[in-house]
Amino acid sequence: MKWIRWIALLAGIAMFVASFVVPAVKEASASSGSPGISGYKIATLALVIPWGQGRELLKQSPLQYFCILFSGWINPLFLVSLLLVLIKPRWRFAIWLRYLVTAMFVCCWIVFYQIHLDPRQGYFLWMFGILLALYSNLLSAPVVHSRRGDQVTAD
Repeated sequence: MKWIRWIALLAGIAMFVASFVVPAVKEASASSGSPGISGYKIATLALVIPWGQGRELLKQSPLQYFCILFSGWINPLFLVSLLLVLIKPRWRFAIWLRYLVTAMFVCCWIVFYQIHLDPRQGYFLWMFGILLALYSNLLSAPVVHSRRGDQVTAD
């Protein structure tokens, strides 16, 4: 059963990586044939905008500023979370970091709404890839304790 976890983890990582080369968003007012903006460009913009044009944006719309800032932090936090989940999957900090990354998706949705963007296949591939990779350890066999206190896996 542990092989299912590793397949899910690798599939999640592959989806995450692939999401950077396909369109992630498009402007809501763009024509239906518009290709949209690639995941790589959106990820780069989310990291750069708060530090470049951020002061003006912070004054005009603090909610939008912080949502863009947190959206930009999802990828680095995902990589740290993934590393921690691989090293110590039951560690409380790793679990909370995994939940934090999941909760940060709301920031993307707020930004999409505020600046009139429609998510495309790259966004969904990215989001599901992150979720699959971070929660893949839940697919491994549960640990069952015997009456003597020994740990037995249900493989």
